[in-house]
Amino acid sequence: MNKESVLKFFSAENEAQAKRHLYKYTDCGAWIGFEDWGIVIGSIVEGCDFGTATYPLRYANNFSCADIQARIDAVEKEAKDIWEWVHVHGAEGDAPDTSYEFGNFEQGDRSD
Repeated sequence: MNKESVLKFFSAENEAQAKRHLYKYTDCGAWIGFEDWGIVIGSIVEGCDFGTATYPLRYANNFSCADIQARIDAVEKEAKDIWEWVHVHGAEGDAPDTSYEFGNFEQGDRSD
C-alpha cells in the first residue's frame, strides 16, 4: 500500500480530507498522521489526561485496507473503554489497558 491507496481508503483527495473523514466518521474522533514511511492512527479521549495507543502502519510492510480498519477499530474500542473509565466509573481503579488486547499490532506512544 502507498499514500494514494490510503487516501482512496478514506475516499479522500488529499491528507487534510482523509484526516477530516477519519475524525468525522469515528465515534472517538480518531486522528491520522501521514509520515514519509507510512501512517499513524490514534485518538485523544475527552476529559482524560491521556489518549489511546498510537498505531503505525509502514508502507514497507505492504499493509492492507483491512489493516487500516483493524487499527481504527482498536482505537475506537480503546477510546470507548478509557472514556467510560473516566466518565462512567469516575476514574476509579487502574485505567483500562485495552491496547493490551491489540498487542499483535505495532504500537507507539499514547496520544496526547
